[in-house]
Formats: sequence, structure tokens, C-alpha cells
Amino acid sequence: MRIISGKYRGRKLQSSNDLRIRPTTDRVKEFIFNILQDFPENKIVIDIFSGSGSLGLEALSRGATKVFFVDNSPASIEILKTNLQNIKLTDNDYEIILSDALNISQHISHPIDLLLLDPPFIYPEIQQLLNHIFESDFVTDQSMLVIEHEISNPIEQDSDRYEIIKQKKFGRSLVSFLIKKGKEDE
Repeated sequence: MRIISGKYRGRKLQSSNDLRIRPTTDRVKEFIFNILQDFPENKIVIDIFSGSGSLGLEALSRGATKVFFVDNSPASIEILKTNLQNIKLTDNDYEIILSDALNISQHISHPIDLLLLDPPFIYPEIQQLLNHIFESDFVTDQSMLVIEHEISNPIEQDSDRYEIIKQKKFGRSLVSFLIKKGKEDE
């Protein structure tokens, strides 16, 4: 696993030996950031289910101002810290939050521009989490949410909270790009 582009391009990342953890592949990561293009530049990003930090570190490499890394696994947080130290990022570049994803609004109080989510394939609360996120104050009509989820664990296609603007299948995974529905869309 590595950072694929930007100022930290080519840096290798450590990942967990836990076979239950499924890191985002370089192919999927490249697709996500090719769609986003320059969107992460000068933006505030949150990497929920961050694991080793692959998605958030890619955003930092591509010019994000700050990334909030969120995971509920102390072991994953330790791997993330190792990756952050190896790249030599400063504390101003990131914040680590040890929390369950459903409690994220207790930790974030300002607008987030880009939300990157890579939940476990077996995550039955996926729709509950999306509803919670899109009801929160930190998501604005300028925010973009990208989620990689298993095809057999779909998200609502006709939500009153968000609109799916793009989706692409990668094997068992589906990558979905979502934006908040504005009042005029309801």
C-alpha cells in the first residue's frame, strides 16, 4: 500500500495484519481521487474508518489543509500513528479521533469539505450512519461524501437527505459519491 500522487507520492504505508480489515486498494483509491481531481486542495477532510489512514493521507498529499482520522480500533490508530510519523506530518495537519463512527458528531464542530468512508464490508449500520452524517451540522451543501461499501450492503438510492452523483463497481465493492440535498431538492 502506498500514496499514489501528490507531495508524498510513492511513500509506503503500513497496514494491519488483521485479515478482517480490508484496506482500500490502489485501484479504487486512484479512481476516487481521479474523480475528485483538485477538490481536496485547501479543504478540511475527515477519514472515517481510517484504519491505516490511506485515504486521508492521500488527501493530505494532494493538498488538504487538515484531515481528521476516525477509527474505533486502538490497533488501527497505532498503525496510523506510525504512518503519520514516517511521512513526518505535523500535528497541525491532522487530528486523530478514537471513536465509533456513529458518535462522530460529538467530536466535529466545524464544516467538513470532504468525507471519506470505508466501513467494514459487514457493517449493518451503514444507512443509519449516512443519515446521521447528512443530518449533522458539519456537512454543508458544499460537502462531498465518498463511501466504499459492499454491493450486498447497499445504501438508499432515493434518500431525502442526499443525492448519489456517481457510482462505480469494483468487484464486491461499490464506490458512491454523495452530496447533501438542498432545500430546493426536497
